[in-house]
Amino acid sequence: MGLRDWVFGGDETALETANRLRGTAKESPGEVDVDRLVGLAVDPGEHAVSRAAANGVTALVEQRPGRLFDHVPELIEATMVLEGVGSKQRGAFARAVEHVADEDPSVVAPEADRLVDSLEAELEADKQPGSDVYIDPDKAAGLSHAAAAAGIDDATPLLERLRRHSEPTVSDAARAALREL
Repeated sequence: MGLRDWVFGGDETALETANRLRGTAKESPGEVDVDRLVGLAVDPGEHAVSRAAANGVTALVEQRPGRLFDHVPELIEATMVLEGVGSKQRGAFARAVEHVADEDPSVVAPEADRLVDSLEAELEADKQPGSDVYIDPDKAAGLSHAAAAAGIDDATPLLERLRRHSEPTVSDAARAALREL
């Protein structure tokens, strides 16, 4: 029982948990509760929780991408959140999938359809009339690279469309992914 629990009689808030897990992911990536960290990142309830947990996912994947192998479906699902809570972190989740694909492409390959669907949803939502959604360059770049690293040939037509996008990060990443495929 921690001092806070003893004094206030309560558990830590979701934000406190996300911040604690983020810190553990940075300092001791082998000890972090990955299930809890990813759970808070992809289903946060509020932006601050999502941001803190996504930063923890980023720290973890940069040091130990293998710890996220079992969570690729959840991370790809989180990239599909285009509006609302968690939408601002979709690029961080895509970059996490990219790191996993670099480490072991066979982990990402079974999620090919969902990865392509996420990229397509991003491109379709971009600059639609009445929508505040604009393409997330980190998401497009991360998933483009992950598709290439995992050898997802079905992404080729979509990468061709992304290659012609006006956002330089997006078009450069798509161009590089097409070369890799």
